[in-house]
Amino acid sequence: MDGLLLQKPEKEAAGQKKAENFIRMDRIAPYVRYVNYKIFEGGTLLPERIIYDHELIYCLSGEAVFLYNGSEYRIRKGELFYLMPYLHNTMIVPEGKTFRAHCIHFDWISPEEQYDFRAEQVYLHMENLPGTDSPAPALYKKPHSTPGKNEDSAPANEEVLLRRPNPEVDPAFFPPLITGLDYDTTAPVFKELYQNYSQLGTGARLRERSLFLQIAAAVCDLSSPAGKAPSGLFHEKTISESVNYIQEYYTEDISLPLLASHSGLSPKYFGQLFKEQTGMAVREYLTEVRIRNARHLLSHTDNTLEQIAADTGFQDKFYFTKVFKRQTGITPGKYRKLYGHLDRMKKGELALS
Repeated sequence: MDGLLLQKPEKEAAGQKKAENFIRMDRIAPYVRYVNYKIFEGGTLLPERIIYDHELIYCLSGEAVFLYNGSEYRIRKGELFYLMPYLHNTMIVPEGKTFRAHCIHFDWISPEEQYDFRAEQVYLHMENLPGTDSPAPALYKKPHSTPGKNEDSAPANEEVLLRRPNPEVDPAFFPPLITGLDYDTTAPVFKELYQNYSQLGTGARLRERSLFLQIAAAVCDLSSPAGKAPSGLFHEKTISESVNYIQEYYTEDISLPLLASHSGLSPKYFGQLFKEQTGMAVREYLTEVRIRNARHLLSHTDNTLEQIAADTGFQDKFYFTKVFKRQTGITPGKYRKLYGHLDRMKKGELALS
């Protein structure tokens, strides 16, 4: 391998999430499932939901507040919100504001046929949740038919949806709230993608992918701007390999000096390059990866907190609990109570809604 060579640990920790669940940004082959344009009046409250694919919500005007994965985010004109699968979320539009947005449901790579589904079929039930007196504002009703686009898909089974592979991309490129996009450049791309969605034929599907890639490229440019110093670009592969190493061996004792020593750079300079290209310090990024995998284990296994702490690289359950609460706003136990039903649903222990 050219560039940075990192020696792999002798053994992997039990229960470790494999790196193949991650896909590099330069390897994505996006599948656009659904595109919509919505207007929400002030005071709108959408019921809590989860999604089974990925979603981008681009604010054209106004603002909205998202409660997502234990944190609160406010999105305004020109900003982009990214939602990942299986994480609980809801949306509130403040009184006196009108929220206009484009919504895109997608996969980072084209799914196998058995894992494909129509967004309208799967998500419409969320508009009339039990316990609500009136329908919630429609987020998924399709304004027009799109013949030839997975229209033959059988009604999706929730157990199958919970098994979807759903590869993820580096959160350094796609955090939940994305700011800094040029509105005059980005908004027309979303509009064209929305208009193209109703068209027929292979050409339309290729244009969808092309337009989506334009959006993804613009987001990536925020983390890797073209004007970056040449030295940073020269070492971009070094940092990329370090990121991949962290994602695969996050349970091990990884430090800035360790990564820097394998790159032949000083810790100070390596740390500077790492933050320029990921938006986080090495320790912050390692913690983010560990907590993301801990959330997965909490919601999909019955492992004890001691075991999860050990399987995600924390020294003990007390330190794990402290860091988890700092990162998510709630304790691991509370998180499991809120989201632990996902694995029980997958096993058929709970009735599917």
